Amino acid sequence: MVKKLFKTRISEILDKFKDKNIILSLNSANFFGQQSRKSTQVRGNGVLILTTEDLYFEMWRPKKILQIPINSILKIEITKSFLHKSVFRKLLKVVFTNQEGEEDAAAWWVTSLDKWIEELEKVKI
Repeated sequence: MVKKLFKTRISEILDKFKDKNIILSLNSANFFGQQSRKSTQVRGNGVLILTTEDLYFEMWRPKKILQIPINSILKIEITKSFLHKSVFRKLLKVVFTNQEGEEDAAAWWVTSLDKWIEELEKVKI
C-alpha cells in the first residue's frame, strides 16, 4: 500500500515535467528544509528535478514544493548538517535568493552528489 502510494506520487510529480528537458532527477531525495523556514520543519523524501530553468523539489507527504529558479542560485555547497540536522553524510546545499529577495538556502541528501553539483554548476553559468 505505502509503496503504491509513493509510486503514484512520484508519477504525478514527474508528469509535470513531461514537456521539459530534465537534466537530472532523483525520486528519493531527502529534504532537510529551507533555511528561512527555521529548524522546526519536517524532514522528508521527495522528487528532486533539475532542468535548465529550475531546481524543483516536491515532497511525497506532506505535499511541499520548493522551486528555485536557476538564475536565483548564488552558490552550491557541500555540508554535513543543515538546520541542526544530520545523517552523517555529505549533503547538497543550495544558496539562493528567495521570492522576498533575501538570501536563503535548502539542503538535500542525494545519491550521486558529485553529479548533482557538476550539473548545477553547468546550468548556473
